[in-house]
Amino acid sequence: MHKILQVKTCSSVIVLLCACAALVSCKPKALPEPKPMGYFRIDLPEHRYRLLDTTLQLKDSGTDVGLFPLPFRFEQSVFANTTIEPQEDNIVWATVRYPDLNASLRFTCFTVKNADSLRNLMIREDKMVKFHYQKADDVQYSVIRDPEAHIWGQSYEIFGKEVATPFQFWLTDSVNRFVRASLYFDGTPNNDSLQPVIQYLKEDAMHLINTFAWKP
Repeated sequence: MHKILQVKTCSSVIVLLCACAALVSCKPKALPEPKPMGYFRIDLPEHRYRLLDTTLQLKDSGTDVGLFPLPFRFEQSVFANTTIEPQEDNIVWATVRYPDLNASLRFTCFTVKNADSLRNLMIREDKMVKFHYQKADDVQYSVIRDPEAHIWGQSYEIFGKEVATPFQFWLTDSVNRFVRASLYFDGTPNNDSLQPVIQYLKEDAMHLINTFAWKP
């Protein structure tokens, strides 16, 4: 609840304020001060999406090595492109890249072997978020839950000028599959100047989460 401060002014105070105003008006005009450093304006396109049903060609040093469908689908930005890395030890990597924004959302998809495996993956995510605490000003998380779609997870917004991954999330069906993703920028982060871009990409990531579905 906000506390409202009431200020009472008597006639003697008004006279004093008027006298002070007169003295201030007689002072020589102050020299102009330099403006604080600003950042270039970034023009961002309107959000537009398309379904990514992931039967895509694999990327291996620029050479197509076959077809591999990811076990999920989602809607991604029309301004992004997706590549999938070869499977290794039941792990698949995919990257949703924004070439015009020098940013990417990097996915890792794990096969869950048992309850202990799932628990260890969740603990690992918690540790990875805590790793950013030394650079973060604040960390806010949201619980993701859709029992009908068999989707459970968490998303994390990590605030701070030098934070490497300002947004990340993980999703699981609690039985067979576990997916994690993190937002990265090329080069050394300066999240103050990138804030409009970060917010834009967070909206895209949330749309991706809201349209995420496991494939049979």
